Amino acid sequence: MGRSEATGAAPGSTKASWPEVVGWPERDAALKISRDRPDVFISYIHGTGPWPPGPHPWRVVVVSDAATGVVVQTPVLG
Repeated sequence: MGRSEATGAAPGSTKASWPEVVGWPERDAALKISRDRPDVFISYIHGTGPWPPGPHPWRVVVVSDAATGVVVQTPVLG
């Protein structure tokens, strides 16, 4: 389900994935991502989808469990 690799990164930035936030509440994960990469926007998926269309080099998708709101997949840029 979803993407497993980043498709791009902002010039001058190397952070493109956040494996450390798996298991965190989605709000806390989004705050961490925003602090690391204020130049990206965050999309949320609860449960199994629907996945946003196409890769986007300035988007990070946070996938969380629909019942608990806990991040279940590593958020990646793209």
